[in-house]
Amino acid sequence: MRVEAGLFREPGERTLPRDLLVPVARTRGRPRAEYRPRVRTAQDVETLRELGVPARLVTSEWVTDQGYPVQFRPWLAVPEGLSGKIATEFRLLPVRDPDLLRAPGVEELVTLLLRFDPLAARVVARRNRAALDPWELYRRVRNEGLERAATRVRLQDLAPAIPAVGEALPREELRWLEKNNPSGEPAQ
Repeated sequence: MRVEAGLFREPGERTLPRDLLVPVARTRGRPRAEYRPRVRTAQDVETLRELGVPARLVTSEWVTDQGYPVQFRPWLAVPEGLSGKIATEFRLLPVRDPDLLRAPGVEELVTLLLRFDPLAARVVARRNRAALDPWELYRRVRNEGLERAATRVRLQDLAPAIPAVGEALPREELRWLEKNNPSGEPAQ
């Protein structure tokens, strides 16, 4: 599979799972069949990933494993071009850079969290400071255009190369939030 603001089967690929990828009605003269993913479970997301489709399920377990115990409904992160073409019950989290979804790391999680919970992104980044690559975090934040959200929670403290855009929360408020958030063991 390859992503072209849609999913198209390559010549010679194995048969597709019919319960996961359903064909879109073909228009006259269209040479290739387009498929629409139907994602209902975490296993469906893994099957999509095995087929080469960049997708990632952002779960509270993943965030908890990184040292910040929290509970929320999962988000399905997919490339922007596919966000309108996926049938799912999960909340969608469109991302600009599909590479963000290929390798799960602290930087990727922090970048995804910046989209819907910037304070959790800061806490995860601080609690995993030893494993965090500041240049990779800078690259991810810039690729996604999240400089304003990163500035709001002062991620420049951890990745100084991130440009400051907009206003930041006062340091005292951030210290209070970090101190009064549930603690967890940082991931090793």
